Amino acid sequence: MNHVSLVGRLARAPSVKCEGEGQHVCTFTLFVTEPSRADTPYVLYIPCTSWGKAAKACALLNAEDLVAVEGKLTWRPRKRKCGQDHSELGVSVRDVAVLSPVAVSIGHSN
Repeated sequence: MNHVSLVGRLARAPSVKCEGEGQHVCTFTLFVTEPSRADTPYVLYIPCTSWGKAAKACALLNAEDLVAVEGKLTWRPRKRKCGQDHSELGVSVRDVAVLSPVAVSIGHSN
């Protein structure tokens, strides 16, 4: 069974495109912080892609939102800037939930 559940923050705002016959595709990078042996946090950057209704939900996310993502691991073909082909391991998102939006600081004047 191929099932992934991750909790992390968005590295930047998601990118939304329409492909084919109006199919929405949303891509974003999730960063997950893990402890390391040297007591400094280790950050994993995980590329995520969603389609259809999940893409519409992901499009509402903002940079640095804390989210829970469920989906499956997938290999995707990619082309590097130099033109060389390679593959990338990422998450095909089925469901996303915002756990904590980024707090917005509001200044008060007297």
